[in-house]
Amino acid sequence: MSPWNPLKRKSSQDEETAAGGPSEIKDPNDHDSFLLRGWAYHARGEQEKAESDFRRAVSFSPESVEANYAMGLIMKSQDKTQEAIELFEKTMDLILQGKIEDHSKSEMMRRLTLAHINELKTGDWNLEDQIWHQS
Repeated sequence: MSPWNPLKRKSSQDEETAAGGPSEIKDPNDHDSFLLRGWAYHARGEQEKAESDFRRAVSFSPESVEANYAMGLIMKSQDKTQEAIELFEKTMDLILQGKIEDHSKSEMMRRLTLAHINELKTGDWNLEDQIWHQS
């Protein structure tokens, strides 16, 4: 099972799993399964279960960009600002280390992560320079 990818076209198997919800992913035992089920819980607003699965995904793969980013989102939603910033900064470090091979996905994740850091620190996404003034 591969981790959630917003740019990937869904297969019919993905549709069936999504239709059944998180309970369809029984007994996850690896990073990808915990990450996938965590996103399913997150989409349903079950943040405590999502957090538990994202934490497990991070424990399986501490250098997972997706799992650290997901944990940052959970901490942000719980108003745990400092923890969220630390997780987003770790995510940014992993991105800059080249942990995402696909350039487009890497750039998208870099901008989203930077936006969350900026918003948490300043109250504004502050991406104008990133988007409009690139050289």
